[in-house]
Amino acid sequence: MTATASSYVEQDLSSRRQAMRDLLQEDLFDPRQRHDLPLREYMDLTIDRMKAIFRHGLVDNDMWMGRPQEHAFRSMCDVMGLTGAFDFALTSTITDHLIAGSALFNHGSPEQVDRYHDEITQMHEVYAFCCTEIGGGTNLREIRTTVSWNHAEQCFTLDTPTDAACKFWIGNIKHAATVGMVLARLVIDGEDLGHHWFRVPLRNEENGPALPGITILSCDPKGGIQANQVGGARFTGVRLPREALMGRYSSVDADGRFSSTLPDAGTRFVKSIETFVQERIFPLSAGARACELAAHLTWRFAAHRETRGAPRRRTLLDEPLYLERLYQVQLRSLALRLLERAVVRGVERDWHTDPGRKNMHVLTATGKCGSWLVLDVLAACREMCGSQGFHGLNQIVTLRTDFEVNVTFAGDNSVMAYQVARNAMSSDRFATRTPVTLPQRVEKDLVDTWRGRQGGSFSHADAVVLVHARMLDLILAEHDAEPMVPQQVMDDLVADFAAHKLREPHRPVAADREKIDFLAELLAPLPELVTAPMVDDSYLTELTSSARSVSMTLPVQGR
Repeated sequence: MTATASSYVEQDLSSRRQAMRDLLQEDLFDPRQRHDLPLREYMDLTIDRMKAIFRHGLVDNDMWMGRPQEHAFRSMCDVMGLTGAFDFALTSTITDHLIAGSALFNHGSPEQVDRYHDEITQMHEVYAFCCTEIGGGTNLREIRTTVSWNHAEQCFTLDTPTDAACKFWIGNIKHAATVGMVLARLVIDGEDLGHHWFRVPLRNEENGPALPGITILSCDPKGGIQANQVGGARFTGVRLPREALMGRYSSVDADGRFSSTLPDAGTRFVKSIETFVQERIFPLSAGARACELAAHLTWRFAAHRETRGAPRRRTLLDEPLYLERLYQVQLRSLALRLLERAVVRGVERDWHTDPGRKNMHVLTATGKCGSWLVLDVLAACREMCGSQGFHGLNQIVTLRTDFEVNVTFAGDNSVMAYQVARNAMSSDRFATRTPVTLPQRVEKDLVDTWRGRQGGSFSHADAVVLVHARMLDLILAEHDAEPMVPQQVMDDLVADFAAHKLREPHRPVAADREKIDFLAELLAPLPELVTAPMVDDSYLTELTSSARSVSMTLPVQGR
């Protein structure tokens, strides 16, 4: 990226971030509504918030790489990160619409893309991404949903043949979505022609009844992201016009003759899931901002929470063991910020070259596994704030609950780690060059060990170490490209990774107030995201005010 282009991207990012800050100050985004509204109203509110974000031009499918406004890709990731720290259910809801739209834009013919462009980018319709099935989960190769050609009626028929084939964990579908992008097997005259995408109307209007042949299922109660309208769908003899088949690579004529520019069903499957690559960044962006928020809240709480009163007052920030724990979550929050920047930078750099595109899956899969690190940070912050960390209004426990799903969203983390490990085995990055950094040495040692085993096998634990080594390698490269912190802090970050993620002996990490206060300033979230009462000692008054008002009205005993 040239200096001029980089400057333009930074200006765009700053402008959109300010617009998001302005939006967060509107009544529509009052964070207390999450706790005050009935669940259905909270779901509807989340859809309204999503529409406001689209209406203000902060996010849409034209900002994806390969689309007309790809210069705003970094800004879109930033906005998705901010919405994740605000309410991850909102980020999830937006993502569901975006990836459904991406399926149409990536697999539709030019005529289909033109026809449906505005309803996606301007959200004239709410889309659902109907891909995962309850019996298969991440195993998309084995999906069972079928779309068959009906010669007599010259149309398609969409069916769910078994209970296991019900589309499940589908965002937006429960009440709002009017259109679904459905991944199914195309069958003509009994021949399975492989995976294809279909545009399927679900309702005539938002919140209306499902169309004939479509049964909407509930996935509630969920463990988190309560406002995301997650549901399922069963299709029974749903008639679809020929135009429902996305026609970029395949078509069916009026006589039911199939043609495709892709040679076989295996190639069609691989092409059908390429749409997942970019959206894997959103869990990382949202997780990084959530961790920065949680670390900030913990730091603020620790600054005034007394461990000893007058005359020798001490707070949690005066306790060495507490500083040790706080510094660790700050280092991991810093690691996530650098990892996110590295992944976004890599996608921007490599998207338009064939060799670079081949690396995208491994790059984004590595970043996706950063959601393990997110859970580490949120769990530690929740615990470090004691009972206040468990209070819903103090944000941390709700972030932790909502972000639990991230390890399975957009590809199960363990599966992602296995794929990164297999890539390391097949590519052997250090066959002709010497590893320089700790993560590079760890990767080489692991790969050499695996190759020495019969069948070249690796364990789950090995793959987890390998993907963390890849994360740290990206983090160090990003720091070298654009340093954010003193080298001593980076050395501490590496030491933390070595001891806790890479199974490597390393020096203890020394925490002190100077380093902690430096990182607190660097990682400070937007002020509009900080709503927890515990950030200052006024929470004592706020959370006990009802008892005080009652005591003032009680009669004096003895009268």
